Amino acid sequence: MTSTENEPTNSVELQLARDTLGPFIDAPTAQLFLPQARQIPQAAWEIIRKVLEKNPQAREDVACLTKLLAEESQAALDLNVADLGANDAAEPSGFSLKPAERLPLTDKCHHYTGQHEVPWDIQKYFSQRYSIFSYYDDGVHMTDDAWFGVTPEPVANQIAYELSQDHYDPKKTTLIDAFGGAGGNTIAFALSERWERIISIERDADTLACAQHNAELYGVDPGAITWILGDSFDYVDKLVNSPEKLHPDLRVDLQTTMVFASPPWGGPGYRTDEVFDLSTMQPYSLHQLHEAYKKMDHLLFLPRTSDIRQIAKLAPEGQKLEVIQYCVEGASKAMGAYIPGDISPASEE
Repeated sequence: MTSTENEPTNSVELQLARDTLGPFIDAPTAQLFLPQARQIPQAAWEIIRKVLEKNPQAREDVACLTKLLAEESQAALDLNVADLGANDAAEPSGFSLKPAERLPLTDKCHHYTGQHEVPWDIQKYFSQRYSIFSYYDDGVHMTDDAWFGVTPEPVANQIAYELSQDHYDPKKTTLIDAFGGAGGNTIAFALSERWERIISIERDADTLACAQHNAELYGVDPGAITWILGDSFDYVDKLVNSPEKLHPDLRVDLQTTMVFASPPWGGPGYRTDEVFDLSTMQPYSLHQLHEAYKKMDHLLFLPRTSDIRQIAKLAPEGQKLEVIQYCVEGASKAMGAYIPGDISPASEE
């Protein structure tokens, strides 16, 4: 079977595997994991790479690889190694998602000091670095990919302000930042002191390390944010349907929780269409986002040219949605749509 036949159809999941495994993605044993890429978290890919780097035999021998994975870390138990001929195993804790530990900065976490150091495709963003992070010169770190998705600090602060003032609901005490990135929005939410709990989710370990570092740089209380290294769709699905699979620190009351989602923006026409069709947004469409988070109130942070008619269809019957254009120096940067959740507040006695 060719590597192409083995590869998952989801290009986002495959790219995650490629980015993490690097040259070891062509190893015969690594190829066997690719059809399961949708179920394999970033942390597990990193363990696979570590084992393949250390032991050449593991690149060819499945039994050797699975044995070393089990020895290396309990995270290897998430890899469904039984499908490769190993025995079924379960994490001793029984939890498929746990709070992330403090991660160290890696060689993919950069603090560029001059444009001569910056890759050409992010030089435009580097020139705007102080509007992205006003503390940039104090040591803000980002991965190269994070530059494309970070919310400018004035916009992040405005969103945090609105959720603490204009859209303040005392029943909502927990906020989930579904796409934490390098920490821009998460930091603003924490500094607003509005929330009793903030859960920030990021699927890339290097980017999460940057976010944790940047939050410390901004003086955020280390206990103010619970970090998750994982996929927000997976987390919310378990939160709604099987919370017993989550570590107790990750279980929250849906009625007192809201979601902020600033997904990657991409797809045909994203930069060129006067009105952007959100059904074509990649890697996640408007429908995918809403279906995932609809049990809770959620704020979707979308491209500025998003089709308002598509957003309006998400309004509960008889209600209107509030949609806001966020601007920096007079130029629209993004659109925010506030959407009520399906779960009604508990009736008061």
